[in-house]
Amino acid sequence: MGKPFIVRVGDLLREPGSRRLIDVEVEAERLETSAASTIPGTPLTLEGAVVAMAGGVEVIGTLGFDWYGACRRCLDDVTGHVDVALREIAQRSPIDDEIYPIDDDLLDLQPMVDELVLASLPIAPLCAEDCPGPDPERFPTATEDEVAAAAAAEEPPPDPRWAALSELRFDEG
Repeated sequence: MGKPFIVRVGDLLREPGSRRLIDVEVEAERLETSAASTIPGTPLTLEGAVVAMAGGVEVIGTLGFDWYGACRRCLDDVTGHVDVALREIAQRSPIDDEIYPIDDDLLDLQPMVDELVLASLPIAPLCAEDCPGPDPERFPTATEDEVAAAAAAEEPPPDPRWAALSELRFDEG
């Protein structure tokens, strides 16, 4: 299949104002943050255009993908879909880390797509705005005092290597 996110831009750079349409759909690879991840194998779409301008190109469009994660309140699985606007600059000799490079008249959109996907994944997903949180029947809670009291009440079993010492008696005399 090749590299679907490689765009030839050499001819565009010679004619400022010219554009090339982008319409790519690929199977998403796993990209994840601590709270959410893309769903591998589901469609990841990029629709838009590469527009030539003086000194480089501008990539404009929309990126869409599905994601999953755990609800921050109840920890149930939650899924969703994101459509996010894309507007980035690329140049042959970028002077800034936020500008993507054009190498040999080719623009690789993959790093741009990966960064946008990771930045667009939810930071703290919710299954519903009114999620009540954990089910007390399935996940009983205890206060810190209750946990400390339970830990203190449980005496660890004696170490059999020290059993002889428990029979020692000291006469006070």
